[in-house]
Amino acid sequence: MCAAPVATNVTIIGEPTPGGTVRGSYFYEHSQAESGSTYHWYINSKKYLTTNDSLDFSITAAMAGAKIRFAVVPMSASGESGVETCSLEIDVFNGYQNITEEENRNSFMSQTGQYSFYAPDPKDRVFVASAAAFSLTDGTTQSVHVKGLKAFGGEPPEEIKTYLKNNPATRMFSTERDFAALVPVLGSTKRLLLWGENMNNIPPELDLNNVKSVYANRTAIAFIYDSPPQESNKIGAIGDAANGGLVPATVQQALFFDPPRAIYATENAFAVLTSKGRVHTWGSATGGGVIGDAETTLKNINVEKIVATASAFCAIGPYGNGDPEIKHPVVWGDAVGGGVLPPEQLEQIFDLDGVVQVVANRNAFCAITKKRGKAISWGGADYGGTMSEAALNLASRGNILLCRGSAWAFCMVNSAGESESWGQAGYGGGTLEDGTAEENDAGKVLDQSGQKQRIQTLFNEMKVESWYERNRALPLHQCICEPDSMLGSNPSEITLPDGGTINFYANDASFFMVAKEPDGSTKELFSWGQPTGGGTIPTDVWQVLRASLITAVYCTNGAYGVISTQGSVTGAVNAFGGGTANEDAGEIPEELADYLRHDVRGLYSMKFMPPAYPTSSRLASAFAARRADGSYAIWGGGTNVVDELFVPSS
Repeated sequence: MCAAPVATNVTIIGEPTPGGTVRGSYFYEHSQAESGSTYHWYINSKKYLTTNDSLDFSITAAMAGAKIRFAVVPMSASGESGVETCSLEIDVFNGYQNITEEENRNSFMSQTGQYSFYAPDPKDRVFVASAAAFSLTDGTTQSVHVKGLKAFGGEPPEEIKTYLKNNPATRMFSTERDFAALVPVLGSTKRLLLWGENMNNIPPELDLNNVKSVYANRTAIAFIYDSPPQESNKIGAIGDAANGGLVPATVQQALFFDPPRAIYATENAFAVLTSKGRVHTWGSATGGGVIGDAETTLKNINVEKIVATASAFCAIGPYGNGDPEIKHPVVWGDAVGGGVLPPEQLEQIFDLDGVVQVVANRNAFCAITKKRGKAISWGGADYGGTMSEAALNLASRGNILLCRGSAWAFCMVNSAGESESWGQAGYGGGTLEDGTAEENDAGKVLDQSGQKQRIQTLFNEMKVESWYERNRALPLHQCICEPDSMLGSNPSEITLPDGGTINFYANDASFFMVAKEPDGSTKELFSWGQPTGGGTIPTDVWQVLRASLITAVYCTNGAYGVISTQGSVTGAVNAFGGGTANEDAGEIPEELADYLRHDVRGLYSMKFMPPAYPTSSRLASAFAARRADGSYAIWGGGTNVVDELFVPSS
């Protein structure tokens, strides 16, 4: 009699964060081939889902705070069944290493330890990219695969490459040209492995063991140690020393009796927030690495949140002896990057009881005030820091519900659906198909797009203003079970009581808005900006998406990728924006089209940092679609990326 089949190395691949998709993984052992194995997912020790056709598991908002476990009952082709074998139980958590979803969403650069811009990104971290290379954790082999240009970390040293094989507990992080792998060593001890352009000279005295949390800017990695001794450093950093790769002794000393909670990043500096709400910085002075004149004010604030442009930080919190419900912004960094808040705007914010949200683009901030919901911006004057007359008029009337930043512009929408944009629309210097010059003033682009009246009509049909007025009348502190349905809770999304939603996205050169019916079907689509940057939706794509249930939207520098359910088919991908001629991913290659018509679980991107000011040069960027079978369809990126179906297990 043959022994029963056995499942070994049962584990969960990916980070269990709401909005992400993790994957059950195991090795099958038996003399006969596997067929018909059963998979169970448990939540808080109770069986939640049983399936035999997919190893993927979607984490929903309702699961936050719960514990999940994956289990498999292996079965051979002859029908022999083995014993159910379980993974370790893991916690579902919101945010990223004490950085909230709001802080990440409202910052220009990703605050999640991976090199990216324009949230959202898939939250499972199965695929982590630099600007022109990627790492992914394969559920079949339980190995980390790295591929791409050598100058961007795509070719790790052979010793590290070997170490990453069959090591599913590895967590990956990235800068523009580097990667970091947090790997288990002994027991619960974890060590950082590093490679890339900025990681060639690791000081022998730098302790890379016992690391708990990892963060990244453009050229450096910072990290927090796990329960270090009292007399030891609490944080560390590696990379370009001038841009945050070396933590000053003064910062280390300040953390001895006030331990770090989280580390935030601009392009070339870091800011550590402590348990007592204090902030310490290092890195480039013009990137926020020196607090300077704001230090006295910052010390009087109990900092609760931090949002960042590419070159400035904005700390938000109440005064220590003031009303805890009134949140004040304190900024520092490059003046033309949002690091100076002019007295006139500061006085307006004080008079309007502080801020409820602060949103960043590359060079500027836009705050939404608590009282009256006014919008107030500052930073690079031509790139979102100074509003146009039309934008000022709308902002002063208040009730701003949506606010989104592209690279060099903002767009806002009030409760009545009135919208305005200001700043620079995109790269500039381009020409349209008819040979005319491409408009680059963001306000004029929106005016000429024909979308303003359509957005206003949508808000009227969805009764957004009546919902707004009802909610505004609610008593302060009234409990609302869905946080994102509260006024001012998410300037990129409106969730109405009937389940209808309006989502707002942006990339370097355009804005994209999606409205959904309560049943999830598409109600309306809006796009404006530079046509080769996602500002125009092709008619065929528009028709298909209008007939679909959109489940996720992602972007590159100049394109959008949309995952939807189309009829009975789930995980279908449509893309629009800059295509092959623009070294972008807005056109799906014919040889990959079949792989993108169904069963795509997530879209990951490889992007470059937009320059400080618009130029006519385009940035090469790419998409990678993770499929249910564990393969990846990768396209875009010009000569940086090979259009291919990448199968890690092969």
